[in-house]
Amino acid sequence: MAVIFFIAGLYVAVQEALESTVTAEMVSTDTLAISIGALGTVNGTTKFVSSGLVGVLWTAVSPVFGFGLAVLLMATGTIALHQSNKKG
Repeated sequence: MAVIFFIAGLYVAVQEALESTVTAEMVSTDTLAISIGALGTVNGTTKFVSSGLVGVLWTAVSPVFGFGLAVLLMATGTIALHQSNKKG
């Protein structure tokens, strides 16, 4: 479990440090402030929902299933972001 939490913490540290920079590169200067605000709103809402979902799955099914789904969704989001960056 310690290794899983270490990796998750490392992921969060890198993601938090880079997300504003990536956002700034993907949007125009005119919309930067609203884009950062939207990023914060979406992040806060989805973190709330995903934490609740993983907690329910952790309790109802198993911790491995809850974490497995979280890993699958993070990988899917990373791939989608990478693909959208290649097109733009």
